[in-house]
Amino acid sequence: MKINNNLNSKTEKTLINQKKKLNKNGGIFKCIAYENNFFFKPINLNGKDLIEFGCGVFPSSLGLQKNDMPRHYIATDTSKKIVNLAKTNDNRPTYKVINLEKKIKLKKKFDVIVLKGVLHHTKKPEKILLNLKKILKKNGLIILSEPNLYSIVGNFLKWILNFFFKISMEDSPYGQYDYKKISKCIKFSKLKIVNKWYSVFFLLIFTGDYGRINFFPDSKILFNFFIKLENLFFYIFKFFHLSKYIGFKINLILKK
Repeated sequence: MKINNNLNSKTEKTLINQKKKLNKNGGIFKCIAYENNFFFKPINLNGKDLIEFGCGVFPSSLGLQKNDMPRHYIATDTSKKIVNLAKTNDNRPTYKVINLEKKIKLKKKFDVIVLKGVLHHTKKPEKILLNLKKILKKNGLIILSEPNLYSIVGNFLKWILNFFFKISMEDSPYGQYDYKKISKCIKFSKLKIVNKWYSVFFLLIFTGDYGRINFFPDSKILFNFFIKLENLFFYIFKFFHLSKYIGFKINLILKK
């Protein structure tokens, strides 16, 4: 989700405000950890070299237990301010300031590349994937998460927030990319989709987009209940093939 100089300054401001509002001992923080755990569930990270681009203030390492951490975890963002804030949330990764839309100067290749809510913040996503392919190991994976524009619930919520409260859930200057555009970018870069799933049914609503909008008290007890509800309905919607129309996010695993 992240920052491209002045173009994504609105995103940077939102992330900094989220960091200020968030209590590390609260329920919303627990939800972030749960979602990250769920995000990495299909992949074994043990012994892997991983790099995350656009980590924001909440790197995807949040929620990973010590035994589940990769061998090396590099978390990057284009903003030094954001990187410094991310470090206070999880000091285990190695942090670097890297602009994904410029030439990536890295000496090594990676087993896993993470783009969580990042692709639609780039002007030419097809070139981003093509460049990332160059730093991916032979059997490496790119795991990405993007807003699911097929989500009826998600689209309805966006409309309510915009119409009644003049609040936008999207800070990217390019808007959000639909699956057709994402697929086209993947095809352009000659990558293959090896796994696809939809996630985040209630937590984004209940957490108010990680505290950007306060809907509920930041209680661990309350959010533990929401997490159990989220987990239950994930399997219910998956069983009835409804996830595509309910989940807020689409997640993809790509390989060469």
